[in-house]
Amino acid sequence: MSNLRKADKRLRQYFTTITMKATCIVTALLIITAITALGQNSELKKEQIQSIQKLVNSFKANNKTKIVDVIDYPLRREYPLKDVKDKNDFLQRFDDIFDRQFIDRVAESKISDWSEVGWRGIMLDNGTLWIDDNGKIMTVNYQSPKEKQLLAYAIQADKNQLPKSLQNFEKPLYLLFTKNYKIRIDEKSEGIYRYAAWKIKKQKSEPDIIIENGVLEFQGSGGNHTITFKNDGYTYTVSINELGTVDTPDATLEVSKQEKILLTEGGKIKRN
Repeated sequence: MSNLRKADKRLRQYFTTITMKATCIVTALLIITAITALGQNSELKKEQIQSIQKLVNSFKANNKTKIVDVIDYPLRREYPLKDVKDKNDFLQRFDDIFDRQFIDRVAESKISDWSEVGWRGIMLDNGTLWIDDNGKIMTVNYQSPKEKQLLAYAIQADKNQLPKSLQNFEKPLYLLFTKNYKIRIDEKSEGIYRYAAWKIKKQKSEPDIIIENGVLEFQGSGGNHTITFKNDGYTYTVSINELGTVDTPDATLEVSKQEKILLTEGGKIKRN
């Protein structure tokens, strides 16, 4: 897989993580941007059609063994659900992720339901499923009722291990670690974000700082975005780096005051 494809897989996985409940809106924006910037091929190549048909046939036969063989692992699921790490893991969770409704949709799809979106890959419908030119499944933006239930359980379990001061949120977005800080960002309600941070050297449950009302902003069409929090004249900016070089950290924390940067630390996002 090219570096460009690898980077774009992270972008599609990001949308799976942060916005699965609003997949239609987010995917539509992604598609419009891709078509505008890169151009969309209205005609699939012969080899692509053959790959799609082979995948569709596997779904028609409900052949789990063949389906799990064409997954690009790990398969991202919405945090804090665990990602699907390999074939054996997927076989155990197959019915939770690919329910009858999803299997039937893929099995009944026609070639006209699939579109190539530049180097981003080939999508079914409006991005329910993304595959590469060889028919390998890269991203699944579908969530079955069972998986939604499991997600609710996982979110509640996440809340239960937190101090009461942090248990009021709708869903967790990020847990990341820099050299000196443990940081989590939660969405308290739609579009309302909260920042909490602990000094790593201090072992305590209550965070050292909590900041409410963060502002999320996207930078360009690549998926990179920032969530900015302000507190007592200080600005805390967490940059999520969906696209970058091999040396680009998952995230970057920047603390500034009156436009003077006081701290910059790269961080690693912990998923599960």
